[in-house]
Amino acid sequence: MEKLRSFLLYTLLLAFISSFFSITLFELFLVLAIPIGVFSVLKEKTYNGIFSIPLLGHLSVITLSSILFLKVKQQWIRLLEQDFFSLSYFTAFGLDKKRAKKLVEYILTLSPLLGLLVSVKVLYTYFSTGDFKAFWGGDFVIGNILALPFFSSLYLFFFKKDWNFRYIFLLLGILFLFVAFLPIKRSVILGFILGILIFLIGIYKLFGFSRKVLIVLGLAILGFTISIYNSPKVKIWIEHLSREDINSFSSNRILIAKGAFELIRKAWEEGDYAKLLIGWGYGPQKQYKNLPPNLQFINEYESFLPLTAFINGGILNLIFVVWFYFAAVYLTYRGLKNSCSQFLGMKLVLISSVWVNLVYHLFTLFWVPINAIFYIILALIEKMEKLK
Repeated sequence: MEKLRSFLLYTLLLAFISSFFSITLFELFLVLAIPIGVFSVLKEKTYNGIFSIPLLGHLSVITLSSILFLKVKQQWIRLLEQDFFSLSYFTAFGLDKKRAKKLVEYILTLSPLLGLLVSVKVLYTYFSTGDFKAFWGGDFVIGNILALPFFSSLYLFFFKKDWNFRYIFLLLGILFLFVAFLPIKRSVILGFILGILIFLIGIYKLFGFSRKVLIVLGLAILGFTISIYNSPKVKIWIEHLSREDINSFSSNRILIAKGAFELIRKAWEEGDYAKLLIGWGYGPQKQYKNLPPNLQFINEYESFLPLTAFINGGILNLIFVVWFYFAAVYLTYRGLKNSCSQFLGMKLVLISSVWVNLVYHLFTLFWVPINAIFYIILALIEKMEKLK
């Protein structure tokens, strides 16, 4: 088992590194890691993570509803991808405490360098073509990927007091925040705001209200101000709000929500209670097409998370997704409460980064491939809790 755990450790590390550069390599390493991790967990019965039931419940319900109701073949590939790669959560429980700590240390040390390479790529494409392109993924993935480099840089700035060059990490933090905010994605910005707030609460519990806390707060305000200054997107949002056009401001989420409520109303009137219980499957819009013509291109009712979760998996799925978020709140509270822990700094990075991803999903489908990394991080936070 020792060799298997070591192989799992380095496979997960390679998956983390490749997640910045290639979705193909990222998923390839996860294909190797997930069976090993799940095997180790089942063999040693270490699968008592607080996200186990809500995550498996969520995946089971949407898979069942898809088997019964989903007729869009293209969506099955996405569903199977989500089902398999979401099991990454269990891989970290296949590590012993020593290797889990080592993986966290590797992640925190390598993140700034990996984030720098991604940031350079994004800035190059932005200033050369006017587009936002990392090595893979869209604007939202860029924001999620840069969460760990940003908070890791703050960690190295705060906790590596013996480093003469630690202010370099503060500059890197400014860069990562600027690049993450550059596409002006509201859900990403809100995620970073919450993540920074959680990080500052942890720092305050450790060091009190110090000059460094003010520096980080100023860093967040500076990054936000620079990113939105003269942004055409922000001007359009202000114009929509001035006309009280909430639907346009919300990127058609209000209109999509109306289409979803129409499905719910129809199911209730027809007595189709099975769909109210377990949903319409993974991506019903393609088969019902009851949205306006300009929105017929979307695959799912991607509105606000509670409604999106209900359409995909009914009331049961909604319960599991809400359970997942309550578990994340509880884990955050438990992590911050133990301010004397020698691992609080490490946990702060992981917890703050996770909330960037979780806030993003409040306004979209509860899955993108990069989620696999954040599921691993959630498990590592739980492992770190047991190290104190």
